[in-house]
Amino acid sequence: MKRILITIFSLIIYLSSSIHVLATSNASNTTTNTWPEGPSVNAETAIVMEASTGLILYEKNIHAKRYPASITKIMTALIAIENSSLNDIVTFSRDAVFKVDLKSSRIGIDVGEQLTMQQCLYGILLESANEVSYAVAEHVGGTVDKFVEMMNDKAKSLGCLNTNFVNPHGLPDENHVTTAYDMALITRAAMENDTFRKITGTRTYQIPPTNIQSETRYLRNHHRFILKQDYFYDDAIGGKTGYTNAARYTLATVAKRGDMELITVIMKVDTSANQYRDTAKLLDFGFDNFSIYPISDLVNIEETQDSQLFTKFNPLLSKKETPLKTDGNGYVVLPNTASFEDAEKDVSFFDNIVDESIIGTISYTYMDKYVGGANIIYNKDFSPDIVLDNSEIDYTKEEPEEIDYNILDEVITPNSNENKDAPNPGSSIRPIIIGTIIGLIVILIILYIMLVELPRIKRRRAYYQRRANRRRYLDNDYLDL
Repeated sequence: MKRILITIFSLIIYLSSSIHVLATSNASNTTTNTWPEGPSVNAETAIVMEASTGLILYEKNIHAKRYPASITKIMTALIAIENSSLNDIVTFSRDAVFKVDLKSSRIGIDVGEQLTMQQCLYGILLESANEVSYAVAEHVGGTVDKFVEMMNDKAKSLGCLNTNFVNPHGLPDENHVTTAYDMALITRAAMENDTFRKITGTRTYQIPPTNIQSETRYLRNHHRFILKQDYFYDDAIGGKTGYTNAARYTLATVAKRGDMELITVIMKVDTSANQYRDTAKLLDFGFDNFSIYPISDLVNIEETQDSQLFTKFNPLLSKKETPLKTDGNGYVVLPNTASFEDAEKDVSFFDNIVDESIIGTISYTYMDKYVGGANIIYNKDFSPDIVLDNSEIDYTKEEPEEIDYNILDEVITPNSNENKDAPNPGSSIRPIIIGTIIGLIVILIILYIMLVELPRIKRRRAYYQRRANRRRYLDNDYLDL
């Protein structure tokens, strides 16, 4: 009997292990650790960056220095927005009007003419107006040189590695250089500003008559994807064009599809048509080959209760509630050949907490690339349901002035209805465990009956049948005598 039970238990364990190994094998066969191969483009340098994570989806010579031309104005506009008010009045100096190439992009501003900062920003980002960029630099920085210094300081703070701005407009200068990677970082930062995002996605704008100009100026975005003229990309929401003979065509573009926002930068493209074809191919590559996962939706309490993210608070808190959450702006971006479970998770808590609500981070990597993360938020106003053992619940109550003896037992008896509603940790899983145990016992009993008892009963019946036959045979012999 003992030997049979041991055999049965061994069989169950073996089958469970086999199922687990098979499931693991099938799961591993559904994903492959490969990074999608991007398209061939005409641009000498190109990048596709996912905006929320900064993950680089595609790269081609992304750290090679090139002349940016007018995509420089992305940084010009960002510095102006961050260091002025939209209602500021910008007065155009003689230098602003005449110190920039008169044959370059302009909107015909005269010396002494006044525009608001908001009007200037539309002139810079839609019409790429060089005299407006110069005037804004003077207004914000005091001098153009000081403004350029602000531009370079900002670039360094964003993590730019090979950028050196010399002017606010991008007109030719051999020392005025940047890279596709750096411009993607700058564009990403600019798109985080609501004012910039609104202006760069605007198709047309009007500047009404000013103190000098009696006619309305009509502005039109140079970016064909935004203007929706000649070249189309429905998901495009912003960007900036650029061109000089030395730089050739440069183009920064932002497109959004669902939760995924992509930034593309291409530099030194031979033709206007190719800059849009290259950009469309790169955006299609990003949207078609990668998926974005919102961390707050996928990392919930049930999945993280046993991790270091929530273990610290488990003894006190209900399993259905916790003051710890991930913020709603955290995403993970992965190739379509991978799943969220393939990303490696790392949780860390801050030693020195600056913001009382942000106490740590959760980050993910895939193929040694950072693919996303989120802040861990602590809700200091959270009022949890404390989980206590039944033995810790105090059922004593103050005696009322008039005792109702009909309900006294319900007040002091631990088995009252009130006690039945007390939190019971593990109550939701306990029936499952009990049911599983009972099921295994029933299976073992059935197997025992089939493998042990039924054969034994059959043997005993056969034995008694043989005895009966033998007696009958003896009796017949006796009678024959």
